[in-house]
Amino acid sequence: MSLVLVADDEPAVLEVLSQVVEDLGHDVIQARDGEEAWNLARARRPNLVVTDHMMPRLSGLDLCRKLKSDEVLGRVPIILLSAVLPHGAPEAHAFLHKPFEITDFEALIRQALAEAPRTKPLEGASAVEALGDWVGKGFEGPLSAARTQVERLRAEGKTDGGALETLGAQLDALESLKRDFQEAAHLAARTVTLSPVTADLGALLRRALQTWGPGERWKLEAPAGAVELRFDPERMRRALDALLGHAGRHGGEVRVELESTPTLVTVRVKDGGPGVSDEELRHLFEPFRVGGSSSGLGLYIASELTRLHGGGLSVESTKGEGTTFSMILPRG
Repeated sequence: MSLVLVADDEPAVLEVLSQVVEDLGHDVIQARDGEEAWNLARARRPNLVVTDHMMPRLSGLDLCRKLKSDEVLGRVPIILLSAVLPHGAPEAHAFLHKPFEITDFEALIRQALAEAPRTKPLEGASAVEALGDWVGKGFEGPLSAARTQVERLRAEGKTDGGALETLGAQLDALESLKRDFQEAAHLAARTVTLSPVTADLGALLRRALQTWGPGERWKLEAPAGAVELRFDPERMRRALDALLGHAGRHGGEVRVELESTPTLVTVRVKDGGPGVSDEELRHLFEPFRVGGSSSGLGLYIASELTRLHGGGLSVESTKGEGTTFSMILPRG
């Protein structure tokens, strides 16, 4: 079973095309214009996109071009439908001229999905999961003993206070790394399950910001009312903390935006840091990568937890002008 995004501004045509795809045994998400299709594609990462050409806000051809230029969606096949383009467009994987036979449409769906790239879990995922648990348990004893010694030295008052604070901070970092490694290992093995509830994402975001230092650094733009969504509060908080932590490490002001529409909720985190190179952008969400300006496993964890919520995490950056992360989550 695959996920197919179908976009058409004519409701009757949209329903017919969607029904054909469902009859073939696949899940369907619908868009009624090109802009909605673009946002849904970023949020849901479909295996195939079927789009009409003549649509408001963003044409099918423009949608093809945006999808092909996207780092994540660039290899997703696109079937372009049109009554005005006689030969289609090179940006599309395949083309059907309207009107067409349903049997031709079905055959093209089968062919496109057969050729579509598949995202594979990391090789040896079960071994990675076992290693994560083993490392986590191995760290517990030494970290606990080190904590006990730090508290003893602090109580005796015989050691430099600054040195103890530094040692305490390093132990905090090690404990955080242990948790991240365990979480990343389970995510890589595809064994993480969510416990979603309907809650106010805006309230969770405000609580997260309160723990990240002086309020004047963090500029939040959000609706005054509740932004209700189904999500796992603990896992969503981890994803938000990873984005806020990455932005906050550069210093300076960080702008956080929460936007809500009837179909999507978007969280944007914008920093004014040095930005990320194109080469680093290509690997930013990869786990267990050595080298580059990696921020640990946090961004990989945030990306995977967003995916588990049915959404997507994207990043835009310009050297010297900062970085913007966009977490897009579907409603319903």
